[in-house]
Amino acid sequence: MPDLPPLSALQAFEATARRLSVRDASEELRVTPSAVSHRLRNLETAIGVKLFHRLNRQLILTDAGSVYLSRVAPAFDALRSATSEIAERGSADTLTLTAPPSFAEIWLLPRLSRFLSAHPDIDLRVEASSRAVDFSREPVDASIRYGRGDWPGLVARKLVEEQLVAVCAPSLQTGTYDVTEPGDLARHTLIHSDQRLTSWTAWLRSHGHGTVKGDRNLRFSQSAHSLRAAADGLGVALESRIMAAAYLDAGTLVEPFPDLAPADDGAAYHLVVPPDRSMLPKVRALDSWLTDEAGSTSI
Repeated sequence: MPDLPPLSALQAFEATARRLSVRDASEELRVTPSAVSHRLRNLETAIGVKLFHRLNRQLILTDAGSVYLSRVAPAFDALRSATSEIAERGSADTLTLTAPPSFAEIWLLPRLSRFLSAHPDIDLRVEASSRAVDFSREPVDASIRYGRGDWPGLVARKLVEEQLVAVCAPSLQTGTYDVTEPGDLARHTLIHSDQRLTSWTAWLRSHGHGTVKGDRNLRFSQSAHSLRAAADGLGVALESRIMAAAYLDAGTLVEPFPDLAPADDGAAYHLVVPPDRSMLPKVRALDSWLTDEAGSTSI
């Protein structure tokens, strides 16, 4: 089997075969016609096959030349396409990050302008998902995960600790059945977020009210929806103070039991990366920025 011919010879063949003109090929490749002819002769000698019929001033592909062009041309098309795609991206590096949907919406998104301003050379792609990414199979650089940090084989840095508190609309504190102590929850709807590791039952038990049950239950898969439902007065939610911060600051949610200690079962939001990507400049930039943002987060 002959060695792979020089790329310059293959370029000369592909351009000449496509245009059936040495002169046109030379203009495309920005070399002299004699240089193109020389490369074509070297290619035919290297592979031991005649690729063109040279009839006076006309070129015609031989059968072997036609077959060769059909195999070579797609490869050059792919190279041109890849080069064009990369050129359009410019010098930016793309960082792909996954994050739980509610965390991405409530905590991450309002802060992203600062990251983009600080790192104009990084393009960011955020996938809002709570699924556990398989870093060995997927083009993902890092994930923000909710849990206790036990992800074997991955580097995990704790960002924001979880503190669960009961929250409700102010109207529930002044309604027919006001909410001023945990026992009052028996006459209200308890709003649950399925992502939370601590349940209403565990929270009530930890505060000595294990026998209290809500009047009914309302469940959501995402914290953002639980918080919206609570703000709309649909019940009392057990939610992260981090996630509820904007509602609490605006007064659309309140903590009906401010004297009760928040639940803390070790759950937190972590930045998780595979070891082989942890030292990439774009990942280190994200790590440093998230650490700073988490440090300034008021719980």
